[in-house]
Order: sequence, then C-alpha cells, then structure tokens
Amino acid sequence: MTKAREGQAAVRLDDGRVLIMGGYIPYTGKCEMACALPDTASVEIYDPSTGKFSPNGSLAEPRSGGEALLLNDGRVLVWGGNDEGNGDLNSIEIYDPAHGTSVVVKPPADTQGLPFDPTVVALADGRVLIAGGRYYETQPPSNVTLIFDPASGGFSNGPLMAKPREGAMGTLLDDGRVLIAGGVEDNSGYSTNNAELIDPSHPLSQSTLLVFQGYPATSTLLSDGRVLVAEVGPDDSGASCMTPAVSEVFDPTTERFTPVGPMNTPRSGSAAIRIQDGRVLFFGGVDSKCAAVGTVEAFDPDSGTFQVVAKGFPNLTDFTATLLNDGRILVAGGHGINDWNLTAATWLLKP
Repeated sequence: MTKAREGQAAVRLDDGRVLIMGGYIPYTGKCEMACALPDTASVEIYDPSTGKFSPNGSLAEPRSGGEALLLNDGRVLVWGGNDEGNGDLNSIEIYDPAHGTSVVVKPPADTQGLPFDPTVVALADGRVLIAGGRYYETQPPSNVTLIFDPASGGFSNGPLMAKPREGAMGTLLDDGRVLIAGGVEDNSGYSTNNAELIDPSHPLSQSTLLVFQGYPATSTLLSDGRVLVAEVGPDDSGASCMTPAVSEVFDPTTERFTPVGPMNTPRSGSAAIRIQDGRVLFFGGVDSKCAAVGTVEAFDPDSGTFQVVAKGFPNLTDFTATLLNDGRILVAGGHGINDWNLTAATWLLKP
C-alpha cells in the first residue's frame, strides 16, 4: 500500500477495485513516552489488473476502526470507529470514489443525532438499516432502528428491536429480513447470547427474539440462504484471549440455530469470507493462549464440518480481507500479533 496502516475499512467496488479507507498510521516525530498512533482520513485504491495501489482522495474526517459498505449507486457509506483523540465517532459519511471526496450525512432533525457503534446493513432496495447503538456514551444501548435513504439523504423510523444492543452482527437474509446477533445490551460491556429477526418492511412491528449458545464474532450468509455464526466464549485459563465455544448455522425457514463443526483450531479475531464455491474461509486471529493461528480453515455448508486448507498465514491482526472478483482474497495491512509494527504489506490468498 502507499501507507502502512491498520484498523482501516475496505470495500470492493463494482469494477473490482478495492478501496482502503482511514485507519491508524505510524507515529512520526519524536516520542518521549508511549505515543498514540494517529488516525488518517486518507484513501487509496487497489487495482487487481495492475496489482498496484494509488492514492484516491480522502474521507471527511480521520477515523480508525470504522466500517464501510457499497451503496447501489456506487458510492460508499462509512461509519463508526474512533477519531484522532481515540473517542468514539457517531458520524456517517458518504464517499464518492469517482471524485475522491466524502460528505458527512446530516442526522435526523427530530432526533438527538446518530448512534455510536450501531449495526449497519444495506437492504435489498438500496436503503440502509441502522440498528441500535448508543446515543450517549454514558447511557445504555438503544433498541431504536432507523432507515436511511442514500438517494434522498432522509431518515425514517424502523422497527423496534426486542433487545437494546450495540456492536452486534447484522446479516441481510434472502427474504429481506435482517438477522441481528449478539452485541452489548447494557452498561456491563459483556456480549449477549441472543439474536433477533428484523423485518424492515413492517416499521411498526417488534422483532423476533432468538437464543443460541455462544457470543457471535462473525456472521456470514451462505449460498443456500442460511447464516453461519461463529461464536466465542471466555477462556477458562484467565487469559485475555477468547476462543470460539461453538459455531452455529441459522435457518431462516425454521428460525433455529443448529451447532456445526467444531473448528480444528479454535480462534478469535479471525476473518470469515464466503468464497465462490460456497465454502467459508476463516483465517488470522489467535488461539486461547493468544498465539497467532497460521492455518486457514474452510467451512463446508453441505457437511457442516471444518477442514484445514492452507498453512502459513502471516502473524497478523487488525488487517482487512476483501474478496476480489476473480475469487482471490486481498489481505492488507495490520500489525504483528505481539508487536505494534504497522505494515504496508499485502497478500493474496488464492482459494
């Protein structure tokens, strides 16, 4: 990449190129004591046809740990993360790749603003669901949802969630409903082991509450319309690392979770990407002893099992992973598991 960075957002455009947006960059200048890594607003773009990165403008404000999704009109919605002072950001912006510029979205005039750390999901009709989050940093999470229309810039009320939550997983189902899993529902900071189904077409309805075994870390839509939820549980050794207790598959037709797996090497902090043959690859992350996991595992939806398919994944965390149009996966940036040496390096994982 043109810059070493971690905690950036990444999104693939319709033409196959990949945007790398924001993140932390290396500290420059004299540092007398422990110095916080600065955030950046810079954006760069990867062209698979040339294998090169080039600068591509800037976000409206520096942010790290943010997320991004591609809108139907080719623009990119960017939200969440931290600002230059490491404070939570509740702003949303829309970035235009064609011009390399970004505009902050104005919050609804009749509300207290936009939430911190909501669940954001693109709906089938091009609108965007913004679910839960925290409207004030000292208050509990909310069960309110909003529907944002990027075409008009307007907001409308969505269904109330059954539980307040922030930082949950969100997955658009084939029938238009949205599966919201996990997240934090109170001031304790502990994740919750429940999920719910939201129907954005019925704004006055409350969602359906579901229960599963663990605490969701990733949520991936499968080719047959089911959802693979990889979950974590506390490490009994007392270490700070978490390890998956179980993985489950959610079936929208029965509205039930079924355990699958287990993984060959339980891990946390991994990426999960569905590849072209329908399998889901898991790579990166750490085991229960906080050691880097160098294997790549594939989940087979037909058998419900995991299989190690590759070894030698880099000792890396806080990277981004993006599926390219040709089926390869671009892994970019991050830092070592046991150090804070940011890298500009990228890798191509070839399933």
